[in-house]
Amino acid sequence: MTSLVLASTSMMAMDLQYFLGAGVERVNADVKGTFDYSIDGESGSFSGTESFKDTGLLLKAGVILDKTHRVSLSHRKFSKDETDATTILGSYDYLIPMNEQFRLYAGAHLGNTKVDFNYMDFDMSGLTYGAQVGAIYDITKNVEFELGFAYSKYNVDKSISVSEGADFLDANLELEDSTSMFAGLNFKF
Repeated sequence: MTSLVLASTSMMAMDLQYFLGAGVERVNADVKGTFDYSIDGESGSFSGTESFKDTGLLLKAGVILDKTHRVSLSHRKFSKDETDATTILGSYDYLIPMNEQFRLYAGAHLGNTKVDFNYMDFDMSGLTYGAQVGAIYDITKNVEFELGFAYSKYNVDKSISVSEGADFLDANLELEDSTSMFAGLNFKF
């Protein structure tokens, strides 16, 4: 009981500031694939890495704790060539004040990514983790501009095997890593 009272007292003394943010993010992700097939008597195999580049909308909500710690939840969606990727991340950033209006930050993120391959009618999903750095500039007391860069690794892969008579396709797809740049506005309240 004493712990709860002390924890609630310290939370009341903490300076909390909530925010909502929106912006655009440019992502460059690498998808690795290997394919073995035999179709109508013709067989072969190939492997390679394909880049997935797209710009999408970034939405986030969070709280700033004592002006130096920021915790947020974000949603991103990218689409290209009948492939959709959706990522939901929880992030922590340490804010480094440079002056009254300008802050740098560094942090880490963890979440889930789901990739839908509409043309092959299957999807894959898994863990996403990485780090981000950036800068925040206060335009007004309640509006800030944010610019950042992130690197993410993925545990997102899937193997498929399809056969019909003598014809078959064995494939393994893996989302390896990505780099991204984002810019947007945060509204503090």
